This record gives sequence, structure tokens and C-alpha cells, in this order.
Amino acid sequence: MTNPVTVRLKSPPRLFWVISGLLVGLFYGLAALRHTLLNSGGLDLGIFDQVAWQMSQGLEPRSTLTGLHHMADHAAWVFYAITPLYWLKPSVHWLFLTQSAGLILTAWPLWHLAVQAGLKPRERWTVCGLYWLQAMVFNVNLWDFRPDAWAMPFLALAIWANRAERRWLWIACLFLAMGCREVLSLIVVGFALEQALRQRWRWAAEALFLGIGWLFFVIKIINPIVKDGAALQGVSRYHHLGDSVGDILQNALFSPEKFLGALDWPDIVFYLFLLSLPLGMYWRRASFPMLTASLPLIVSNVLSDYSTQRNLVQHYSLPLAVLLVVASMDGLAADLRYGRLWLAQRCWIGISLATLCWALLIKPGHWITFKRIDQVQTFQALIKQIPADAGVLSHNHYISHLSQRPVVQLLRENFPLETATIVQQAQLDVALLNPNDPAWPSSSEKTAATIEQLKAMSWDCEEHDQSGFVLCRKPTS
Repeated sequence: MTNPVTVRLKSPPRLFWVISGLLVGLFYGLAALRHTLLNSGGLDLGIFDQVAWQMSQGLEPRSTLTGLHHMADHAAWVFYAITPLYWLKPSVHWLFLTQSAGLILTAWPLWHLAVQAGLKPRERWTVCGLYWLQAMVFNVNLWDFRPDAWAMPFLALAIWANRAERRWLWIACLFLAMGCREVLSLIVVGFALEQALRQRWRWAAEALFLGIGWLFFVIKIINPIVKDGAALQGVSRYHHLGDSVGDILQNALFSPEKFLGALDWPDIVFYLFLLSLPLGMYWRRASFPMLTASLPLIVSNVLSDYSTQRNLVQHYSLPLAVLLVVASMDGLAADLRYGRLWLAQRCWIGISLATLCWALLIKPGHWITFKRIDQVQTFQALIKQIPADAGVLSHNHYISHLSQRPVVQLLRENFPLETATIVQQAQLDVALLNPNDPAWPSSSEKTAATIEQLKAMSWDCEEHDQSGFVLCRKPTS
């Protein structure tokens, strides 16, 4: 590590900002296109859009899609920062834009980390390119919205602050990152391990205190207030290993064959293989401390029975994009002693491999399809017929277009639509459904049955034969 005290932040070259601006525009444009084509989902985009709208209107931030207060959804207190933008204009596009900016501009602190490590401009561009070409960065941008994306610049800046001996900036960045999602405490605990390996005991103790302390605060203070003492989101994904944390630890220590036998090893090995591409070629002994920082989150994903935690599509592995790239940067810096010609050649090889892996692992066709393009015009016309204060029942891929209202409900297979009393309790006034295209988590049969139930309750249902939409309105008393 270079002398950190002498390293100061200096603006990257103008070309860096031009490329970053173009990439933010590209990422935002793709996310907005997906939304326009009715490919986005109510879970999670509709949830966060409704909560942001509620906060901007001075209402309690409680999503009617989950029934949870916002702070019960991963204790993401940083999300309150979106409120001023919704004051200017309530729009789901703020979520797309800020997510794209957070993901792309993480390269700014990474550039400064490369400067700090003594890398020349060619290698600095390599570090930024390796990050921008991470498939999970591209995929997560298209997976609706999660405030986890906002945490990425804070994580990278925290590493820079640590190496520059900027203690208060380090602590602030870690705290802000955890405020985007409570599970990012695992990354902070990982930083504690990394600092311990470097024998920086005070920094390790601070990270450990922050990570464990925030988790304890969420479980013991926040959850009892907003969630009636319920467990953290996603804890049920580990019940195959034991009924409680203590039971899981006991099985791991005293029944390792039972513990290890409960894991999906082929899936785990493939997940670790994907994480190492294309960065593994850069990892050296100098990369080991930063790789260690990724272990708590990797272990969490590996032990889960929720297979989506082990892919490069959703947000569960996103923080690893920063840590693994920094580990690669540390390997590059260590290789300086072999001469710049070899290092330059490896930079081109690395970027070429990264581009190939990016092309193979991104999933644009999974997120952006044109199968509903013929529905768009009719759907937009129907939305205009729905009063702004009406409680709406609809499908997952329509919800995020209807979420800026006090009540919006998602039609599920188990949706309790049986009697007029239940409908009144749900405060529903309008149902916008499509039996021809119900999508997850509903079905054509459930949608058709729901429409028949509404008709039996004297709701006025208007059918659009060509598009398949059915707009049902509650009778006026």
C-alpha cells in the first residue's frame, strides 16, 4: 500500500466523466424502456415507488403490497433521501436514474483507489473497465430497483478512506452503506476481517462494532417497533440448516455431515466459478485480504436455500462486484514489480476476457421483451380512467405503473378475494386485470375466477377483447 497520507482526491480526466455520463444514460434508458414495455414488476419496483410517493405526500411509508412499514423492509433508512426528488415530480424514473448513477459512478472512487495504489492511467482505466463490465452490475440495473445500488459508491469510497487514513469518512461510508440494506452489515464485518489480516486492529474493531452493532440495533430496536419483533427479512431461507442461529451453529460444529449434506454443492461451485470470472486471473497474495472481506456475504449466499442468491442477475451478490474488483486492483499493483510491459499486456487480456464474460452473462432478453408492446397504448388509456385516489388490484407487471396511490394490491394465487367484506377491508375500488397475460404470481384461472367474483358482487366490468384487459369498477353506493 502506498503512503496513504499523501494521497488526495483529484478529479479523473474529462473522458472519464464523458464515458460515465454515457453509461448512466444507457443504463437509465434500458431500465426506462423495460418499464415502458410493461416488463417491470411490482415487487420490488412498485413497493419502493409507492413508499417514495407516500413519503413525498407526508403519509406513513407502509407499502400495501407487503403490509410492511418501509423500515421493516431491510431497514433501508437511506431510501428516505429520495423524498425531495418526489417532491419535485413523483416519478418512478427517479428510481431508475439514481440506481443507474449509483452503479456507474462507483467507478469514481475505484479510479482514486487505483491512483492510491500507484497505478498509471492505463491500469486505472483497466480497473474501471473491469467494474463496468461486471455482468451483475448490468443485470441488477434491469432488475427493477433496489437501494443496494446506492451503497456501491459508499463501499468503494470506504475502502479508499481506509487506505488514506480518513477514519471518519470510513465510518460514515460504512454507516451509509448499511443504511441501504441491513444485510450489507456482512460486508462491514468482512472489512473487519480484512483489517485484522492487515493487523490494523483499531480499524478492524471499528468495522466489527459497526457491522454487528447495526444488525443488533435492527433486530432488537427497529424490528420490535415496526415489525412486532419479527425476524430479519429472509431468515427463513436458512431453516434447512437449523431452526435457529444457535441450532445452525451446533449442526455446523457437531453434525458437519448433516450440515454439508443440506447444501446444493453443484450450484455453489458454479456460483463461485462465475464470481471468479473474469477477475481471478488478477488475484495474487496481495488480493487475499480483500477477498477475505467478501467471505461473510458469500457464505450467506452459499448457505441459503434460495437459489437466486447465487446468480449474477439479482442484487444479492452486487457488493461483491466492488470487493472483487479491488482485489484484482491489488493484484495488479503487486505485479508492478514484473515490469509494465507484462502488466500492460495483461490489462488488454483482462479487458478482452471481461468483455467476453459480460457478453455471455448479461441477460437483456430476460428483462426486456416486446411481447406486450401491443398492450402499451391500451394500458396507458385505461390508467387515465382510474381515479388517482382509487384502490387498485392488478397484476405484477402492471403494478409499478399504478403504485403512486394510497392502496394498490397484487393479484396472487392466494389473494383472499371471496366476499364483498374482504374487498371492502382491502379498500379496493378498481381492478385492472388481464386473463390472457396474468404472469407471476397469478394465473389465467385465478384471474378469470376473480373477475367472475367481482361481477357477482355487482362490480361493473368492461372487457377489451383485442388486448384482453378487463377493467372492473366498484359500484357506487
